Amino acid sequence: MPEKTISSFTEITVTNQPISPEVLPFITGKTSKKKLGKKDISRIELFEKGLATEIKKTDTIKMAVTKIVRMALACEFGATLTRSRGAEHMIDTIVAGILSDQELRKQVLAIIDRFAHE
Repeated sequence: MPEKTISSFTEITVTNQPISPEVLPFITGKTSKKKLGKKDISRIELFEKGLATEIKKTDTIKMAVTKIVRMALACEFGATLTRSRGAEHMIDTIVAGILSDQELRKQVLAIIDRFAHE
């Protein structure tokens, strides 16, 4: 499988990393990799690798959620979207929505806990 990168953050190289079973239902609503296409699996691998690189234990919850939203948008729609005009307002709105909803906040905290590093 060819390697992929997202250049809007740091240079993130993704190879065949396993998709976390804890995160898969949050991202796709599905509980099995067997139900996903290769393109979906590739995006999730890129997303997880990006999170593992970007989220730090010293980040505030809002900072970490912002990184998750940016990474999700970059993986799904391309890194150009996160740098486009108006993207900051869109990202801030999504982050506020996640943080204001009890279930989404719980899910994002689980993702932060899984991927945060020193």
